[in-house]
Amino acid sequence: MPIKRANRKGNFAQIPNETLQDKNLTNSAYRLLMYMLSMADGWIFRNSKIAKDLGHNERWVMNNLAELEKAGYVKRTPIRNDRGQITEWERVIYDLPPVAKETPGKH
Repeated sequence: MPIKRANRKGNFAQIPNETLQDKNLTNSAYRLLMYMLSMADGWIFRNSKIAKDLGHNERWVMNNLAELEKAGYVKRTPIRNDRGQITEWERVIYDLPPVAKETPGKH
């Protein structure tokens, strides 16, 4: 079956085939990941905005973010103030989960 592709010069996302074909993600987590990867670098993720854009509630977003974090597509890092208190969380979204480095001598 032939595939017809549009000629694009901008406003599209490049996503690795391994990610597009990841069968370990639920459809909901997959949809959320594709949405996030379609955003520009530096985009600020807000659960309420994501929920509104995708037609779900914030609980749906949080559950799917947890799945993506477990799968390695999302990493959360705490941002701390001068007193060491967490003031916010930074999320890094990966288009392909980083491969865990193997410990020497373990296979």
